[in-house]
Amino acid sequence: MDNQDIDLLVQQLRTILLNKPLSKEPRVQSEELETLQDGIFYLADCLAEVNGFLDQLRKGNLDTPSPGRHNFLAGSLKELHSALKHLTWQANQVANGDYSQSVDFLGDFSASFNRMIAQLAERESQLKIQSQIQGESVELMKAVMDGLKDWIMVISQESGEVVYSNQSAKQFFEHPTPDQNQRDNYHRFLEFIRHCGREHSENRDFEYHCCESRRTFRIRAYDIQWSGKMACAHIITDVTSEREYQEQIEGLAYTDALTDLYNRRFCLENLEKMLEEGKEFTFCMIDLDGLKYANDNFGHDAGDEYLKTVARHLLQDSRSTDLICRIGGDEFAALFPRCKAPVIVEKMERLDRVLEEESLRFPMSLSYGVVYVDGGERLSAAEVMKLADERMYMLKNMKKAARNSLGGVVMTWVWSKDLETGNEEIDREHRQLLSAVNRLREACAAGRGQEELNRIVDFLVQYTQTHFAHEEQLQQRYGYPDYQSHHQYHQAFGKAAEDLARRLKEEGGTAQLASRLNKQLVSWLINHIKMEDAKVARYIQKVSESSKSSSN
Repeated sequence: MDNQDIDLLVQQLRTILLNKPLSKEPRVQSEELETLQDGIFYLADCLAEVNGFLDQLRKGNLDTPSPGRHNFLAGSLKELHSALKHLTWQANQVANGDYSQSVDFLGDFSASFNRMIAQLAERESQLKIQSQIQGESVELMKAVMDGLKDWIMVISQESGEVVYSNQSAKQFFEHPTPDQNQRDNYHRFLEFIRHCGREHSENRDFEYHCCESRRTFRIRAYDIQWSGKMACAHIITDVTSEREYQEQIEGLAYTDALTDLYNRRFCLENLEKMLEEGKEFTFCMIDLDGLKYANDNFGHDAGDEYLKTVARHLLQDSRSTDLICRIGGDEFAALFPRCKAPVIVEKMERLDRVLEEESLRFPMSLSYGVVYVDGGERLSAAEVMKLADERMYMLKNMKKAARNSLGGVVMTWVWSKDLETGNEEIDREHRQLLSAVNRLREACAAGRGQEELNRIVDFLVQYTQTHFAHEEQLQQRYGYPDYQSHHQYHQAFGKAAEDLARRLKEEGGTAQLASRLNKQLVSWLINHIKMEDAKVARYIQKVSESSKSSSN
């Protein structure tokens, strides 16, 4: 036996033990050792096949072919391979919901595996119960929502599509209609609702008013998860009746029951608002003459009819932006936005003449006080009302004086200090105007001849024009800012004077015309002097003093 062959065989065994590839060369020279070397080669092949099989099992490749029957080392590995494949099949069965599987051939692993399957079976049973309960709750919720009058719509935030709507919403939005306008209304409403869902403000309450159907809807929006995606749920309520009821309640709070005009509260709130916002407007206080006389002599029904008549005429002669209010008893108030005082004075005079013409059982007329606010004045509501009230009572007192003149007492207007403006030229012309009016009234009351009446009237008209021209020249010289409004006052007075002059020449001097003189010319003139001319004089004095200070 050759030692060299023995060394070769030992080396080949060592190679096998080290799990290294074994080459079939070289072979032993001794015939006696050839059988042993073939056995070593067989062992090496079996080990290599087993190691390759184990490596595939380690990688999880259970579909790898198992060693052949010739491999005496692979018996247990084949059993393990078969067990693993069966365990894999059982795991798939469990994954598909078959919790009847159990393992009894893997020791401790079997116990853990079987306990895990039991737990999964218990959890699935609980989930099924919960799912059933949730399903029943969802069905109940849908049934409840379908029974609601409110509309419920869920809209996807990603696509904007309606993913759910209850029965009420479906009937409104999905009901087919041949009317194109109606379909357009639906689309506009739906777009508004989609916009509500995109609105991320803290206030998620909105209102939508449909002009065509005159219905008002309240929309409340809530962010929710719907089928795993963000959506917005909308609860839509028809609040038309609620809004109408609120308007009725507010109407009762702001409306006078007898005349259906706004009341004192509404008047004060809007007056304060216009003053705070610096709006231009004219405020007018109106008082009915002789309401107590009508109530005392003809009953309160007659007095109520008097009030409603005045209210009707005030409304008929007003714009949609004007506010006409009854502030109590026989008093009315009116707010005229973006309107100058002369326009309102002419409006009130016109209404006064209409009431006189409609008088039947008792005389009807009104007294008024006008205050113009240009928006830049710092006045309170109480101050505006007080000023208008004072001017109204001034006119009322003049009317009482006129009625006294009809009773045989001729009221002569005497120049007093409160009529002085501080401008000598203007004051002198005012005194002459007042004197001319007094002479005309006295002539009417005394029944003097037409020639003397004509002479006084012609002087009055001509002097009025001259005086107004002087006033306006002064205003233009000193740059009076309210010149145009003052000019309109002059025009209104000139028209009234010319009208009375025409009537005097046509009808002659009568007690009625004397009364008209007192009501229109004298009352207008004194009001104008106290309110407007005094304001002009103060402005001229201020400008003059400022110029003197600058020159010094």
